[in-house]
Amino acid sequence: AITALAALHCGELAHADAVLARAREAEQPGCVTANRHQLLTAWTSMVRGDLAAAQSRLDVLDAASMRQRDLLFVHGLRVGLARRTGDNAALLQAWAGAQGVLAEYSVDLLSLLPLGELWLTSIRVGEPARITHLVEDAQSLLRTLGEPAMWGSALHWYGVQASILAECPADLMPHARALGEAAKVSTYASGLATAGRAWLRVLQGDIDAASVEDAARTLDRIGLPWDGARLAGEAALRASDTKVATTLLQVARALRQPTSAGNGTDSAVVSSPSTPGSLTDREAEVAELLVQGLTYREIGSRLYISAKTIEHHVARIRRRLGAGSRSELLSMLRAMGHGYSADS
Repeated sequence: AITALAALHCGELAHADAVLARAREAEQPGCVTANRHQLLTAWTSMVRGDLAAAQSRLDVLDAASMRQRDLLFVHGLRVGLARRTGDNAALLQAWAGAQGVLAEYSVDLLSLLPLGELWLTSIRVGEPARITHLVEDAQSLLRTLGEPAMWGSALHWYGVQASILAECPADLMPHARALGEAAKVSTYASGLATAGRAWLRVLQGDIDAASVEDAARTLDRIGLPWDGARLAGEAALRASDTKVATTLLQVARALRQPTSAGNGTDSAVVSSPSTPGSLTDREAEVAELLVQGLTYREIGSRLYISAKTIEHHVARIRRRLGAGSRSELLSMLRAMGHGYSADS
């Protein structure tokens, strides 16, 4: 389990899979180590983007007999899968279910991955204070140990994403600096540092298709294809140039393609509509709430994404439909049938 965790912390998913496969062949089902190896196998599948495989392994495990660290991985998997499929109801339920373990758990090096997933979820549901103490303990532990690149890089990458979700670019900088230092000795940290810099530029409105694509494909190469797709998708949403947006959407789709069947999507990763003028599923959700008169902040609260991201969705919908004004956009959306479900 420790070897597999080390591999996961370095982005070596094939190595983690191989170690865990040998372990599962040599043990009795249902024992403590068997459950742990199944959990880590599920985690590897989730990180790779094979959400169906991760869910199927999680479904057959009996959490009632597990120890605290394993339970933390169970809850980390539940929120991680819900976040990646965009299932907001499941995300809220999984977050609520994790509270007991979070209240009792003490941080150690072997639990940083599920802590990171739960950290992001706390921001998505608007309750970061519930996990702040554990995040601070984890960061203090890493500082005490001299910021070991192998163990710390993954948590700092979660810190980058947390800053993005919270719309606090300034909070991103300490994590970016830590990744920059770790990049001197770790190719995995180097890839994360490259992606962190790309995310920061995207947040600042500097959308360079070549650099974003390079960062997204770097994430794919170091075992984080879903993260790479999310970066490309978010940059596409923020791009003012239609050609750049289209290029980046193609990158996002390409990175998700190997395991896209049944996987769903996160808020920032969008798929192309099937026909010109039609909307993606996420855009249709936004359109429905927009026609009902909700503000960007209210829509973001409903869909668990930021008001800024809603603004970018609306801008893309306007470009897609060719609407010249907000009133024209609302008229076009009503003509397409949006908003009538609430009226009925």
